[in-house]
Amino acid sequence: MKTPASLAAAALLLSLAAPLTTFTAQAAEPALAAPGAPFRVPAVNPPAQVATPWGERLNAPPELYTVTCSQGPAGTVATPAGPQRVMLTASHCVNRIPGMPEPSTEVTVPVGDGYTRIGTRGPNSGPTTDTQSPADLPAALTEPDWAFVRIDDTVTATNLSHSRDAAGGSAGAPVQLTGIRDYRTLRPGEYSVDNFGQPICKDGATTGRSCGRQIARGRDTVYSVGVAAEMGDSGGVNIDPRDGAVIGTSNGVIGPLFVSQAADRALESAYGIPDGQVNQAFQLADTAPRAEFTTTGAEEERIDRATRELNPGYVPPNPKTELRRAVNEAGQAAHETARRALRGGVDAGEVQRLVEKHGNDIALWSGISR
Repeated sequence: MKTPASLAAAALLLSLAAPLTTFTAQAAEPALAAPGAPFRVPAVNPPAQVATPWGERLNAPPELYTVTCSQGPAGTVATPAGPQRVMLTASHCVNRIPGMPEPSTEVTVPVGDGYTRIGTRGPNSGPTTDTQSPADLPAALTEPDWAFVRIDDTVTATNLSHSRDAAGGSAGAPVQLTGIRDYRTLRPGEYSVDNFGQPICKDGATTGRSCGRQIARGRDTVYSVGVAAEMGDSGGVNIDPRDGAVIGTSNGVIGPLFVSQAADRALESAYGIPDGQVNQAFQLADTAPRAEFTTTGAEEERIDRATRELNPGYVPPNPKTELRRAVNEAGQAAHETARRALRGGVDAGEVQRLVEKHGNDIALWSGISR
């Protein structure tokens, strides 16, 4: 998901430290293009080292810089050049993220101990706003966040939405997608509550399936509450559990608010489809069984082993131990400064520097030890 944390730092820390209708699917080849399943975008030239949040540099396997996201609905869209097989997901999954190397145009999925290509980056809404600053939140709440992957001819796709969380757990059976929820397109800046109270469920490769309630929608976005999501769930399909209609794809979480990219607007924008005609121009994939994807947890364990092999003998700091150290040092500095202040030996500038130094140290290890 779109979060203030650095994706590379988060990956390094991980390496260190309502009933739904079920369907029986039959097909010859397992589907690699599968709503809710994981997908990965490798880096073009991944750096050989990574900087830790505590200022050290470690040798890094290339997988550490791979962008981790989830798949949206797959199907066939009509274009002037003929029908094209595509998968919808989030734009911030395929475009460059601040602090990360340039992403490849190749899109892969984790299977076994490696990655299998499923296609290439297609039309997308472009880089999205980084939410490091509260001033960027209005854009993050309203801007388009869609991307399409052109699915290779040899890859099987499915209309069954399903997901497993990072540990391999499942919160529900596969759900058959039935079409795109084609809302009336709103004007720029216009909002509607015609979806207020309607259910929404998301499938994602980090937290699996979770459900909530829609509260409103804008021109490109649908807003909900009660949907749990974390980094790696981005791009995963969002559905109406009552009928299997595709509402959109996971964009981000801001406080209690879950933000989705509306699927109908993504198709309209990318392929020039008139309002109200999305389901005539886009047909979901047929029913097929999913491939057996590697879980995010197992993938992280593999990257952890590779990182340790590249850094023999390295022992990462214990965040809780470092936090206690930082707090103790801050307390000692405060006691000594107060003692010197009584004798007139401390100026305001020195106090400010000490506050910043120890405050930053505590904040660093407090954030890491959560």
